[in-house]
Amino acid sequence: MVEFYWPQYGRHYRRTIGYVIIFFVPLFIAYPAIPDLFAFIHTPPTADNLVTFEDRGLGLVIKYPSNWERSKISQDQVTFIAPRESDSPSFPAGLGIKSHNISSAYSTLDSLAKGIITDLKQATRDFTLLSSGQSKLNSLDAYEISFSATDDNDAKRTAMQIVVKPENLVYVITYKAYPEKYESYLPIIQSMLDSLKFL
Repeated sequence: MVEFYWPQYGRHYRRTIGYVIIFFVPLFIAYPAIPDLFAFIHTPPTADNLVTFEDRGLGLVIKYPSNWERSKISQDQVTFIAPRESDSPSFPAGLGIKSHNISSAYSTLDSLAKGIITDLKQATRDFTLLSSGQSKLNSLDAYEISFSATDDNDAKRTAMQIVVKPENLVYVITYKAYPEKYESYLPIIQSMLDSLKFL
């Protein structure tokens, strides 16, 4: 039988908790805007300690936070996963990059993006297109698709896919996160995308 118990230094913990209660109870009374208080206490994730990932086969260089998990899924795909937070049943956010050979050098970004949207509608549950349109990824023309859907782990996600075509390769870059985490991780994702270079 597993029991929860105070260790030998439990008195110190109890005293510390008492101080915390003494501090926060008056604060909650004087500051009734609870969501704002939580926002004040919670430190949003930052893009500190970036490390470089370079893959000649995949044809790219990108910087990502050192505490994120990197996984080379195949020769043409890599993912970067944010550390699990205490209130997240699975990873809160992630970025994936996948390259595709295209059969025709004349395929446009618009036609590629429309094909991706069609595939997403068929392959995902609860798909809702939020926005789509031409964009820029650094100096390259791109197409950006934002949507929400339920992923393979039965988790509702908000996602952004960027389609870019340097040379005759197509890259689909996917950022997805829990809806309530999407905005807070977006600055990190933007830092990663700003560092992305194709070889």
